[in-house]
Parts: sequence; C-alpha cells; structure tokens
Amino acid sequence: GDKMKRKKISSRQKEIILMLAQNPSNKPITISEVAQELNISTRTVLRDMSSIENWLDENDFKFVKKPGVGIYLDETLDSKQFIIELLQEEKIEKSYTKEERKRFILSNLLTSPEPIKSYYFYKSLKISEGTLNNDFVDIEAWLDKFSINLIRKPGTGIYIEGSEKDIRAAQVNLIYNSCEEQDLMNMVKNVGNNIQNSSVIEISSENRLLNLIDKSIIKKVENSLSKVIKEINLKISDSSFIGLVVHISLAVQRLKNGERISMEEDVLNELKCIDQFKMATKIAEQIGEEFDINVPIEEIGYITMHLRGSKMRLETKDHNFTLDDVELMNISKKLIELAEDEFKLDFSNDTRLLNDLVTHLGPSLCRIKMGMDIRNPLLEQIKTEYKDVYDGVANIIYIIKEKLDIDEIPESEIAYLAMHFGSSMERNLMEDVEINAMACCPTGIGTSRFLITKLHKKFSNLNMVDTISAINIDDEYLRQQGIDLIISTVELDSSIRNVVVSPLLNLEDVTKIRHVLRNIAKDKVFKNDIRAERLEEKKEKKLVDKNEVMDFMTMSGNLVEFFKLLEVHEDVDCDDIEELVNYSSFIFANDSKSALKIQRDLKRRINISTPFVDGIEIALLHCMTEEVKNIRYASIRLTKEVMIDEENKTRYALLMLIPKQAKPYQRELLSKISENLIENDDFVNCIKYGNKEEIKENFKSIVLDFYINKMKVISQKID
Repeated sequence: GDKMKRKKISSRQKEIILMLAQNPSNKPITISEVAQELNISTRTVLRDMSSIENWLDENDFKFVKKPGVGIYLDETLDSKQFIIELLQEEKIEKSYTKEERKRFILSNLLTSPEPIKSYYFYKSLKISEGTLNNDFVDIEAWLDKFSINLIRKPGTGIYIEGSEKDIRAAQVNLIYNSCEEQDLMNMVKNVGNNIQNSSVIEISSENRLLNLIDKSIIKKVENSLSKVIKEINLKISDSSFIGLVVHISLAVQRLKNGERISMEEDVLNELKCIDQFKMATKIAEQIGEEFDINVPIEEIGYITMHLRGSKMRLETKDHNFTLDDVELMNISKKLIELAEDEFKLDFSNDTRLLNDLVTHLGPSLCRIKMGMDIRNPLLEQIKTEYKDVYDGVANIIYIIKEKLDIDEIPESEIAYLAMHFGSSMERNLMEDVEINAMACCPTGIGTSRFLITKLHKKFSNLNMVDTISAINIDDEYLRQQGIDLIISTVELDSSIRNVVVSPLLNLEDVTKIRHVLRNIAKDKVFKNDIRAERLEEKKEKKLVDKNEVMDFMTMSGNLVEFFKLLEVHEDVDCDDIEELVNYSSFIFANDSKSALKIQRDLKRRINISTPFVDGIEIALLHCMTEEVKNIRYASIRLTKEVMIDEENKTRYALLMLIPKQAKPYQRELLSKISENLIENDDFVNCIKYGNKEEIKENFKSIVLDFYINKMKVISQKID
C-alpha cells in the first residue's frame, strides 16, 4: 500500500507503540502501566491514544482495547518485529502543545536571572516567530494575574518584572498547574530514591524539565520538615505537607540566589502573634542549619502565612476557643442562616455542617485575606453539577466580604462552600425523603437483581419497588405507582426521570445517582413544603405589617380579575406567525394604538428567542408591556398549522402579557403557570383539546393553589 503519506507521530507515541510491539505475549498492558513506564500522566497517554490507533490502523495492524483490562496488539511475533522496523524509519517530530510551550517559556522566565533571547525559544520549541508571539499574548495575560510584567526589549531579550512575593506565587501556581497532586506526592516521596539521576526535579511536562526547584533542595527540605513535625507532634495531611515542601523549597532556592521577600512591618507584627509563628521559626532554624544559610525574619513570616493557610491545627490537650474561632463560628452561623433563606431548607439540626464550615473557613479566609491563591480542582464540576447550590452560595457570600472587609471572593472558594452545603442537603434530604425507584434492564430480571442489591447498600432512602423490562414501560401506570425514578442499564424512552448506569454500578454511576436523588428529594420537599413549613415555624412569628395585608387584598382582587378575563379563542385563521402575532395583540388591547404597542413588544421578544416550546408543541407568545396592568392570558387554536420558526409548526398558541412593572406575585404566578406547562401533561392537553370551561377549571386550580399558599404565609404571621 501507499505507506509514505502517513501522518507523523510524536516520539512519545512512538515509545508507546514500541512498548506494545516489544510485548512478546498478548498479555494486555494497562494505561497506567504505560504511564508509569514512560513517567507521564495517564491523561497524557489517553490523549495520545487516537493518534496511535490511527497509525496502527493505517498500517493494517490489529490493535485491541479492552476497557478496564488494557491494550495489546493482536499480531504474530513476525509482524511485531516488522512494526519495530517500521518505527525506526518513521519520521518522528517532536511537537509540543500550546500548554507545554507555555509552561516551558514560563518556567524559564520565572527562574532566569537575566533576559532570554527569543532565538532560544524558537530553537528549543521548534516554532516560528508568529507562534511565539501568539504564545506571548497568553503568557502576558497569565503573568498579569500575578501583577508581573513581561518585558521584551529588542537587542536585549525577554524578561519579567515583579515583586518577589508575586514571582513566588506564580512559581507555586505553575507547579500546581503542571502536575496533578498525585504526581507531586510521588515526586516529593521519590526524590530520595532517584536523586542520583539528575540534579533537577522533572515535572514530566512531557519529559521537559521545569527547572523550578533543585532536587537536592527538596530532599533536604523534606528531611527538615519531617523532623520538626515529629518534634512538635503535628497532625498534617499529605497534601498540606506537599504544599509546605514546595513552598519552602522555592523560598530556599530564591534565598540562595539572593532574592529576598519583603513584608510590611505591621503585617509581620501581626503574624508574630499567632501560634504558627513559633512553628515557622522552628522550621526556619532547622532549614538554616541544613543549608547553612541565615533565614531572614520576613521569610519566617512567609512560612507562617503558609502554615496558617494550610489545614492544620496544633493538637493541644485543652484546645480552648481563641478569638478567631469565635469569629469563625459567628460567620459560619450567619452563612447557614442566609442559606436557609436562600435554599428554603432548615440546616439548623446539621451540626456537622457547622463544624465543617468552621474548620474550612479558618485557613481559607486567612488565605483570601492575605491574597494567596485558593485551588479547587473540582471547580468546573461543581459549577455544572451543583449549579443551583453554587449560584445560591454566590448570593450569600457577601456576608463574608462585609465582615472581613474583602473585595473579592474567588470562585474556587464559593465552590468549596457549595460542596459543604450540597453535602448537608444530601444528608438532610436523604434522611427525610423516601424515593421510589424501579430497576430496569433489557430483559427485566438477571442483572437488575444484582443492581438492586448494590443500590440498597449505597442509598438508604431508595425504595426499590420492582424491576421492569425496558421493552414495555407504561409511564402512566408508573406515575400512579408513585415512581420517582427509573434506574436503568440501557437508554430509555420514558417521560419519567431516569438515569442510565452500568449493572456493576461504578463510582461515576454512584455520583450520577446521588445527583439525581438530590434533585428529586429537593423537588419533593419543595412540593410538599414539609421543610419550608418547619422553617416558617422556626422563625419567630413576625408581626404582620398592615401594608402586607393591603397588598394581599389587592393581590386577591387582581387574581380574581385575571381569572375572569381569561380568554379562549377557537378556529382562528392565520397564515403565518406574523398574522398570529397581529391577531394576538388585539385580544387585550384598549384600542388600535395600544394594539400596535403590544405587537411591537411581542415582536421584540420573539426576536430574542423562538416562541416554540419543545416537548409541548405550543407557541408561547409572551412579553412585558405597559399596555396591561395585570397578567393577561389567552389560549388560541388555529384552523391550520402555522410555521412558528424555521423548523417547527403548530396549531396551538398561548398569549401571556405581563405588566412592565410586574409585582413579585405576578412573576411568581407566571412561573407557576409555566411550571405546569412543562410538568403537567393534563394541563397542556386541556389547552390543546379541552373546551373553554375545562381550560378555566385548570387555570382556576393553579391560581387557587397559589393563592392558598400566599394566604398561609400571611395567616401564620397573624396568629
């Protein structure tokens, strides 16, 4: 075949293929074995997989991937030999990703005492001037976050300017961003064993050296620290220990190069008063002895900051509350109080939440106050999976800003707090709310029994009602049975909430299920309002305000009016959406001038987003307008289908008009109605096919429920 036009592979990919070809038996090799062998992360190996598969494919070799088992080549020894020869001819090009280039350039800039010539970067990275200039745009933005300036002087070279504190912060950040925490641990733990290989730490950014820290320094720092920790019997987590080693090693390296950190007098004096200062002094003495250097007082302050910012407490027999603990209790309680309001849940019985918050906020508020970086590897995941909790916490975080006079609270910190509140909700909801679920698999028996046993172990509040076969799912029947969830081993076409998992229930499945259960439990609680009522009782009966009663009366009048003026239009003849909008704008208009204004408002709204609602196949014409003083609703049925947007047509439309300055209750009622549109099939069917009376009945029950809830709130205050 024409084997000359092949895509090139990188040297790392070549090494991986060689490992496969030199494997005499067809025993699968796992991805993590490959990663260990080549001293790279498993993520990197996985990234390379598609190129490797392509290369083997193009050359007609049989590559086998068994999930959870490993990879191997299903070839004879002869053809494996042939692969090895092919690889020797293969043009290998060393190419770096943009990320790798960025790390390489940054690590050089952050450590080089003199300017670096551009030529050095072109040559090392084999890139063009254009690419380098592009890379510098990113690098400049990155350095800017640490208030470091990138300077490029023709004839001199490229260098950075910034305070020592900022440069160190940038270095620590670069190290953390370049390796997973696990790699860092292995690195620190292994330094002793492979110190003879080379004098630098390899953070295997694809076997590139990030010459940020000298290996021998790390080894000595680790020794000194371990000594001090034993001496004062300190309980410290692995990740705090790693962090400390990295920080102090950097400090030592900078000190040896004559770079000293500066610190304002009053900050130093404040630091001298806290517990951790004594410990930092001990560490500094030990380090000074080990390296035969004099550690200046500012550096001791720097170490103190780091100790205070990492999660550790000196274990003392009688750990009595110091002032900052009282303050932390105060802030944590305030947060919980605000969260109760925000989430409409009662957190008061969750003592663990309070403890967790106090323990977490101590170090982290200190870090924020001192402008240190907070890392949260789960940030993105929390923002998507726990979006509601994250957004809620973001709303109440102002209390911390006020109490501590802080301008900005980083997203990563909001995410940590969201985790704490999220787990509390799970603990809380999961105890109170029983969720009825069905297990479902292709046939309905075998695997599902197995699945049910595992589910019982994991989720105490899951009531597994039965197993069903994926072939015949009768949603209506299941709804009558009160089924909240179907846990299935195959994709389903059902309108009941369902989640697809593997019959073996791996970790990811458990997370998925926990997430769904949390949402269902939350919905159930809010629908039955058990907890909301409990919360209302908890708040002391506030005296009712006369104005509130007046407002309530006005609202009652408005609701009745809204209800009376509901319109149902049958057999409306329109050819297109234009005409439909035109027709609708006259329904509630006072005169033709007012109709024109409504029409304009409707069109403006339609330009923002299509009025077609998927799933219910209705056109929803709605807008805010000054032409109405109360909400107005009309349902419209057309004589024929009309194109609503490029791809959707329907015969049914709902017109909703909202006053420009809508009152809160008007918005609430609207969202109640919209909720019914989305969740209540009977309501939708009635709008489409029911007669005027039935439609009014449906609206009536929605409005009455809404009214009764409002009435409860008021009457509780009056009692």
